[in-house]
Amino acid sequence: MSTPSPLQLQFLLGRIQMLSDEHWHLFTASRRAMDDHAWVGGTTSRAFARELDRSDAALHAELRRALQLVRDELNRP
Repeated sequence: MSTPSPLQLQFLLGRIQMLSDEHWHLFTASRRAMDDHAWVGGTTSRAFARELDRSDAALHAELRRALQLVRDELNRP
């Protein structure tokens, strides 16, 4: 596999940033609804809220990681 050109990396970085901007708040409305006790159900709703928090954190971590990988590649000598 060939090494991507700086132009390709810039394009990729822009695309990842756009995806990050579009999807960063994917779980925000659901998390706010959970915080406002919009769902009931005892332990089931609490388990769902915990899973939602984990999913939100995982999404943010992966988006940050993808951006950093491309930035690192662009900055490599």
